[in-house]
Amino acid sequence: MMKRLTCITIAVLLAGCNHAPQGDSYFPLDVGGVWEYDVTSDIDGTVSHQPYIASVARTIDYEGGDQVFVRRIEIPGSIGIEYWLRKDKVGISRIAQRLDTDEQAKLDRNARTVLKLPLTVGASWMVPTDPFAIGPKTDLGQREIKMPKVMMTNTVEAMDETVTVEAGTFKHCARISGTGSLPLFLDAVQGFKDIPIVNREWYCKGVGLVKLEREEILSSNFFSGGKIKMELSEFKLP
Repeated sequence: MMKRLTCITIAVLLAGCNHAPQGDSYFPLDVGGVWEYDVTSDIDGTVSHQPYIASVARTIDYEGGDQVFVRRIEIPGSIGIEYWLRKDKVGISRIAQRLDTDEQAKLDRNARTVLKLPLTVGASWMVPTDPFAIGPKTDLGQREIKMPKVMMTNTVEAMDETVTVEAGTFKHCARISGTGSLPLFLDAVQGFKDIPIVNREWYCKGVGLVKLEREEILSSNFFSGGKIKMELSEFKLP
């Protein structure tokens, strides 16, 4: 089992960061790349911060000779996870995932489009996702409720945005907006409702994802919701 990166290891990796974009890719997959984000969560009125580290750990020769890029996610205090990404005729797709507790990666039933390429205004695609902010209120004994999947429709809304985050100011970025709804039984009074979910992402050439905003607003006796923002704070490109 691959050891989970510690905060000290991440600090060493980022000590020699290259802060300049490299190339024209909106989703760089060069082995050795590391991206660190600051995640701000405002859930049911409680605001918290935590780091989120993404890296491209290695490549794998997959079936048919396809090259698969293993993108690793680290959140301190959580189990590390790897996503297997493949470049195909659609763009960049996820084909499998593996938790640190799993001996083998679990293949997705269908490939999930992460980014449809080439990016053009008006282009759209659909992808299943999990709620980020909505969940049962733990004080009501419903912590183990499994939340249903959300089918998100992503649309490229702009291709020339300027985004400023801690890692710098980036120009000519693509803004992608996703919309979906979560069918949920709220309580005996409100019954079933479709909870709107809005997701906005900014991808910049030679850097990748620099900013994400997620809104899952919900008021219920049994469930909490809120907003999540993720901004790039450091990055290292090989």
